[in-house]
Amino acid sequence: MNFRFLTVPFLAVAMASTVQAESADSVLALSTDNDLFAPTQTDWDYTAGVAITYSSNSEDFIRNPASRVSQGLDSIVLPLLGGEIGEPGSTALELGVYGFTPEEIKESAIDRSDRPYSSLVYLSSSQSYQTPGADSGWTTSMTVGVLGLDIFKSGQNAVHKIVGSNRANGWDHQISNGGEPTFRYSAAYHQYLDASESDQQFKVTYFGSAGYLTEFGAALVFRDGLISSPDNRFNPELMAYGERAPGVSAPGGREHYFWGGMSVKARAYNAFLQGQFRDSDHELDANDLNILLAEVWAGYTHSFLAGTELSYVLRVQSSEIKSGTGNRTLAWGGLVFSKRL
Repeated sequence: MNFRFLTVPFLAVAMASTVQAESADSVLALSTDNDLFAPTQTDWDYTAGVAITYSSNSEDFIRNPASRVSQGLDSIVLPLLGGEIGEPGSTALELGVYGFTPEEIKESAIDRSDRPYSSLVYLSSSQSYQTPGADSGWTTSMTVGVLGLDIFKSGQNAVHKIVGSNRANGWDHQISNGGEPTFRYSAAYHQYLDASESDQQFKVTYFGSAGYLTEFGAALVFRDGLISSPDNRFNPELMAYGERAPGVSAPGGREHYFWGGMSVKARAYNAFLQGQFRDSDHELDANDLNILLAEVWAGYTHSFLAGTELSYVLRVQSSEIKSGTGNRTLAWGGLVFSKRL
């Protein structure tokens, strides 16, 4: 068993204090991923993550310092992509941590045929923009973080000790061991399809990012059931492993619906496998990795009393590594508990 915990109540208090609850549509969400939540119940590749996300359409929160920096990048990048943007309709901040391990964790020796250990602690700011006519929109995200800290290592081994699982002994060889700053900027264009109805929504998303994950691709997304939350704040196709800031739904009224989708992407660079500027004990070359990746996901969301929601999602991604022990399909599950404030 491989749960990760991150204690950040101070963040929730700080965020909540910046908005006026009586006029803002604001949501606080706690999410956790784990390969244990998937039917395969493996303990490698993207093994787990945890994050806390606060999103709001409050004017005060939209202008918070981190989001203003992110919006400054948007004002430069989106016009180059043909986007016409004004003030964002909503913004989100997310603090989280997630990590990756090879298949064999009992041994401290490096398995050159498998993936390296790697982890990220991050803060992400995301914006949602609605274009005139409301049949399309943009979502952007700026993430700053640190690779190679011992936070994930300590959490994993503490939980493994409690539940009697094997200790992960190879963390001293993780990517950027000791810490290295990193960055990613992403932008996505959403086209809401005419076939959408009140109880059935479809969209096509074209997305790209530059930084520790550099890629571009396209996705088809759907929801089906009792839906009351806004479509422009429901973006599961933009999740990058544990990062969910663009993908946390804002509870409206009562709702319960199934959702899913698929994406195809071309990935040019992955720091979790290839490292960054610092030398790491174990890194893979670009020639070792698959450029084209496919991902599918399916989930269910159900609302309860007092503006609370619980979501589950199962995600499956094609192999990132061409050959060797690391050549395998990735699968993990995620839980999101959200509360409208």
